[in-house]
Amino acid sequence: MKAEYINPFLKSTIETFATMLKKKIVPGKVYLRLEPHNTDISGVIGLSGDIRGAVVMAYPKETALKVVSAFIGEAVTEFDASVSDAIGELANIIIGYAKKDLTGISISISLPSVIRGANHLVDMPKNAPVVCIPFSGECGDFVIEVSIIEKDK
Repeated sequence: MKAEYINPFLKSTIETFATMLKKKIVPGKVYLRLEPHNTDISGVIGLSGDIRGAVVMAYPKETALKVVSAFIGEAVTEFDASVSDAIGELANIIIGYAKKDLTGISISISLPSVIRGANHLVDMPKNAPVVCIPFSGECGDFVIEVSIIEKDK
């Protein structure tokens, strides 16, 4: 997978957290996913057009609660449907923002889906690597998974 497909998601995540959540996050070393992450909630956005695939923003419960609290500007302590809504909306904002930097390609993004449940795994397109970008910061650790296949020319 080309770096120019990964970098927009890295950039948009950092900038969205800085501007909308007022939180600094730091990316870790990018790696290929070999096993599921220890996450409790994931925002999933599908990609179609010149490239196809999906982007997953995966959070442990405690990180998700802190992220949503920062996002909506009030303390959130219940891991409920409102947290799912906020995680889906945040994924939509970040992936939508990344889309503008995926220049020279036609791409559409799906509405967000949210998956809750301990240690879940989001299946990605077959024959496509799953590139993981880990982040850490004031809210805790989370990971973005990007899986993209170029459309056959």
